[in-house]
Amino acid sequence: MSRIYFRGGMSPLDNLSPGSVLNSNVIGSNVGNFLYLHGVLRALTTEGSVLEANYYDVNKLKPEEVNERFDCFIIPLADGFRENFEPELKKLTKFVEQLNIPCVVTGVGVKAPLDVDFSQGLPCDNTVRKFVKAVLKKSSCIGVRGELTGKYLEHLGFKKDEDYMVIGCPSMYSFGSKIELKEPNFAPGAKICFNSNPNSPEIVKQYIQKAIDECDNPYFVGQVVRELRCIYMGAPYERKQIYPFHQVTDPLYKEGRLRFFVNVPTWLEFMRDADFAFGSRLHGNISATIAGTPSILVVKDARTKELADYHHLNCVEARDLKDMPTLEALAEKQDFGQIARYQKQNFERFVSFLDKNVLDHIYKDGQEPEVSPLEKMMEKVAHVPGVVPLSVCTTEEIAERNIDYFAQLDKKIKRMGQQQRESANFMKSGSRMDKVKKIVKLIRDNELE
Repeated sequence: MSRIYFRGGMSPLDNLSPGSVLNSNVIGSNVGNFLYLHGVLRALTTEGSVLEANYYDVNKLKPEEVNERFDCFIIPLADGFRENFEPELKKLTKFVEQLNIPCVVTGVGVKAPLDVDFSQGLPCDNTVRKFVKAVLKKSSCIGVRGELTGKYLEHLGFKKDEDYMVIGCPSMYSFGSKIELKEPNFAPGAKICFNSNPNSPEIVKQYIQKAIDECDNPYFVGQVVRELRCIYMGAPYERKQIYPFHQVTDPLYKEGRLRFFVNVPTWLEFMRDADFAFGSRLHGNISATIAGTPSILVVKDARTKELADYHHLNCVEARDLKDMPTLEALAEKQDFGQIARYQKQNFERFVSFLDKNVLDHIYKDGQEPEVSPLEKMMEKVAHVPGVVPLSVCTTEEIAERNIDYFAQLDKKIKRMGQQQRESANFMKSGSRMDKVKKIVKLIRDNELE
């Protein structure tokens, strides 16, 4: 049994409504974070374990309370080594420095272009170096997503297999050492799932649109907050470029072929029933893979490429789409058995990483339970089903969505009002010098940006 405090927008045991997700952004802008976190917590949750999220608020609990109540602080990060994430890394560094319990980074990656040259340095170098040093004082090593992130840490002065281990993405180990993919199916009526990223090259977005148009049973699975807002509330998707849908009048929307999932179980259930998946969202394709559905990922940068390489995910680059081959033609060039051939050794390395950091986990002594303690706990949660577009809802369902969304919005407005009143009272109290001292302390504590 472990008492686990972890960085995350929500717990797998939470059952938040889409309206709550929209107003609090517990998905960290991308629901792929759920899948990543689920893989970590499934491994670490043993019988009787206690889980508590920090809801992406470093200062949710004071360090002394965390020291008293928990056995470890788990820090799953995605592409956390990037310039616009520096404020969060600085907060985490300060928080970790004040803890007396083990603090373990269960995966992190660097965000960089495919042709990155680390010898030139990155803007976040000093912040990353301080963060890693702070964590290494509370753990044996940190886990990184791929070889490229490892090279980045070596550039900063850290050593492979001593300070860091390459472990891939924990979401790939959501069901242990085995992955079995069904054969791709492109027969009439086959369910093909798509995902996309508006930041992808134009050729990629054009190809995805063409593939959707040629498919007679397509589904687009959203991952980011803007997509959820459009699917759940009917708000326009604020992108004036090529994209599978923008508003309620678009074909995919009108035909009810959009989905969004606010929890992992319903997401994986939907993907198990698919025949193939394609897109430029990393975890959109990993969700298919761990559900047993073959997929092809379009890699566009270093963070997706290093994970695709490590896990031998089936992937293509934008240049491979130049002549607009069919999905079936792309699939014919792929070896969909390669993932399974490397899964066991990757999984064993992940387990050795957990052991090196002396973390309790469900894979001790070679065990791989089919039903984990976390899944038993999650069985008691009536998870919200996948969100369908507004166009296929009844009038009553539309009313329920409005009630959900605006009730959560009212709560958010009240919280913001309370914070403003507290700030106003703070500025009214004490002398000018007292206020200056308090503000300086807040800034030093990283409570203000």
